[in-house]
Amino acid sequence: MASKRVLIISVGSSCAPVVNACREYDPDYIYFFCSGGPKGSTVTVDGPGDPCGESRKVQCECGKMVPLGNPNGKAIVYQLGLEKECYEKIEVDEPDDLKGCFDALSVVEKKIAERFGDDVEVIANYTGGTKSMSAALVLKAIQNEDWKLSLNKGIRKDLIKVHCGDVPVLEDKLGIYLDYYIDQIKIFLQRHDYSAADNTLSEITKKHSLPSDEQRRVLRARRLCQAFHAWDLFNHEAALEMLRIVGGESVSKYILALVAITKENGGYEQVQDLILNAERRAVQERYDDAVARLYRAVEMVAQVRLQSEWGIDVSNVQLYLIPHELQEKYKELQNTDGRIQLALRKSYELLVDLDDPVGTVWQDNVNRVLSALNKRNASILAHGTVSLNKRDYDQVREDLVGFINKVFELLQVKTHGLQFPEEKLLEM
Repeated sequence: MASKRVLIISVGSSCAPVVNACREYDPDYIYFFCSGGPKGSTVTVDGPGDPCGESRKVQCECGKMVPLGNPNGKAIVYQLGLEKECYEKIEVDEPDDLKGCFDALSVVEKKIAERFGDDVEVIANYTGGTKSMSAALVLKAIQNEDWKLSLNKGIRKDLIKVHCGDVPVLEDKLGIYLDYYIDQIKIFLQRHDYSAADNTLSEITKKHSLPSDEQRRVLRARRLCQAFHAWDLFNHEAALEMLRIVGGESVSKYILALVAITKENGGYEQVQDLILNAERRAVQERYDDAVARLYRAVEMVAQVRLQSEWGIDVSNVQLYLIPHELQEKYKELQNTDGRIQLALRKSYELLVDLDDPVGTVWQDNVNRVLSALNKRNASILAHGTVSLNKRDYDQVREDLVGFINKVFELLQVKTHGLQFPEEKLLEM
């Protein structure tokens, strides 16, 4: 519990709600947010005479003008018995200027921090004052998540003011905060930034006490964000474990996709995973990263084909696995360690030499593929100094993914790959 309680209260023409709120909350210090000038509400705070008396009059049947209420009414601080060191007036000369009102409250915010530090309970009551004053106080209270928001509620005899008998009650800001946070989270999810979405969700649970059903919803969304973030970093095993823990029908298709990727013979599934990963990088406008992933996907197609069909590992090619008439040619590729390691182009050339049908697809598309690969080589993340743009990515994707799709069609490859959820993740 905070050691001090501070009340910020907007003051209008009706004093009773202000007095009621101050008595109800019994604060250690009060900031009266009021309008300045001779006709402003500042006089009702500590002015002389009876500034809180009812000044409005009505003509009775006898023809005389009589007060609508009690014309007697001492200033608010006198009714409360407040000493000068227990309150401060914050006056605004233009009470209908929303920006001016908000700026004045920003000054109050700084004063509270300087005088009371963090160990303080702040209650903002916006019952009185102009609409702009009340709106500014509400906005400032929402901006400061630790501030409590209060409003006097009672029976109105007219549309002008709240009369006596009103009671100050705390307003629930949680729904407003949740809507704000969810809007931010949706933006992150649309960009497939699951780490940022998770961090924002964590702010909700750290700063707010949620009803049990909302808490379960937020925690489930956090686990999903963590799982897809791990998957996005190619940490497939961790992602699979997290999704299995989360469970549910909406998650099952992603679990199946991960199971396929993590299988020992899941090479082509990994190719599709790289393509989908590249799409997410492109959404984030990280086109150099996206093209690098497409390059790796093309490279992996050759590696998977050589391994699955011919038993050849391109990181350490064994000559005895190659037909005798080709061995001398590939023996010349041995490095200083005596190992034969094949990069992308040499891997496809080996498939051509082996009369593999994938090699034929390569030959039919080699010019377009190599042209696309040249863009990758010019990237600052490869061998060049150029930062790729969306047009570069779109062209590279058309050529490289088009080539991969032709290989998949030839080999009748069907994958379980599917793109990650965006804002629908919050409904999973």
